[in-house]
Amino acid sequence: MKLGYVGLPCQMEGLRSIDLLSKEINQSWSKKVSLTIGLFCRENWAYSCFKALIEDEFNFKFEDISKFDIKKANIIGLQGKVTKLELPLKSSKAYVRTGCMVCMDFSCELVDLAVGAVGSPPKWSTVIVRTKAGAELLKSAEDGGYLEVNPIENVKPGTMLVKKLSKSKLDEALTEEESKKVDGINVPHIHSADKTLENIKDEADGKGFKELNSEIIETGLCSSCGTCSTACPEGYITMIDETPTLSEECKEECNLCYLVCPRVALPIKLIKKEIFKNGQTYEEGLGDFLEIVAVRAKDGEILEKGQDGGAVTALMKCALDNNILDGVVSVKEGDNLWEPIPTLSKSKEDLIKAIGTYYAYASTIQLVKKGDTN
Repeated sequence: MKLGYVGLPCQMEGLRSIDLLSKEINQSWSKKVSLTIGLFCRENWAYSCFKALIEDEFNFKFEDISKFDIKKANIIGLQGKVTKLELPLKSSKAYVRTGCMVCMDFSCELVDLAVGAVGSPPKWSTVIVRTKAGAELLKSAEDGGYLEVNPIENVKPGTMLVKKLSKSKLDEALTEEESKKVDGINVPHIHSADKTLENIKDEADGKGFKELNSEIIETGLCSSCGTCSTACPEGYITMIDETPTLSEECKEECNLCYLVCPRVALPIKLIKKEIFKNGQTYEEGLGDFLEIVAVRAKDGEILEKGQDGGAVTALMKCALDNNILDGVVSVKEGDNLWEPIPTLSKSKEDLIKAIGTYYAYASTIQLVKKGDTN
């Protein structure tokens, strides 16, 4: 099964960690992912916290909001085209997931295509084309009439704002690291870019969930990517409220959860060596890329319902229609309003159900391994 995977930078780090260590852990399920689309991400909220922020702190009901967006450092809540809620991002800081505070990647640097509203006009998305596979899908979508494409040089504000937000996120992560040090907490992934596979294996030797819990989870470093849970060969680690939780006692000799955790080690140089092989340009804040464009969907329904021009939905519809992919793992709304759950889309109808942006978090990598929606 050829899968597309749509997710945040932390989720892509988990997938890339599994890819890199697939031989060491004797698991190949991540290879089902043929194409990745990453989303620009400044920060994220646990569902319960996001609900508390909107409904308790600012006295708005989720049912009164048909769409959320983030524009000009404000969280915007819309009902149709009418703005019902507008609150400064700064006011939400107390509700942000703690693992976001040590994330260094705004523009999702480890994917085939990175997509976000920053840098493009309203109802358009910026697309950073990072790989040959990403470039081929973009061309298919443009040639097939799925997307309108414009060079980023032709639009405003352009990439400068992407670079600014990338630097800001990195600076905040480094500041948070210093704060953690004062409390006696090490933040290992921040300085692991140059590590080798041998380094990572040696450091994980003799460590398991107990150490993962004390060093990463309880210290607020966990990104909730779900990589540890998905890699656990016994299925003993489950995600409860987006927190890895041990349901049964581990085998003493097993260290896979610790080994694959991208917050224990994130060897960026090794990962990029595997991904970028086509003469990519590198720019600080933008990452490695082949080209950068502004796009929007040509399908009226996708353009109307989609986030910032419906770029991701249009790209994935093109991939499904042309048998480039068999399915797309992303999120859709669950039983509770604005609560995301993992989903596997195989048609335009499925993609429409998953359309839009959810500012709460859901771990999705487990669905890559399963390959079904169950």
